[in-house]
Amino acid sequence: MFHDDDNYTGTVLISFLMGGIIGAGVALLLAPQSGRKTRKQILEAADDVRDYASDYAKKLKEKIS
Repeated sequence: MFHDDDNYTGTVLISFLMGGIIGAGVALLLAPQSGRKTRKQILEAADDVRDYASDYAKKLKEKIS
């Protein structure tokens, strides 16, 4: 079976990151802390993910060009 190594590696990396994000979200929602603190942590995590995704998209565009 033929695998495009770059595409396969990217898929595995994205899957791993998504699993981590989902796990962190569940942990935050189940953690015994105030709702205000939980919302703040979720917003910070969302900002981090957005920044990472933006950087990753830029790198992908550069690689394609």
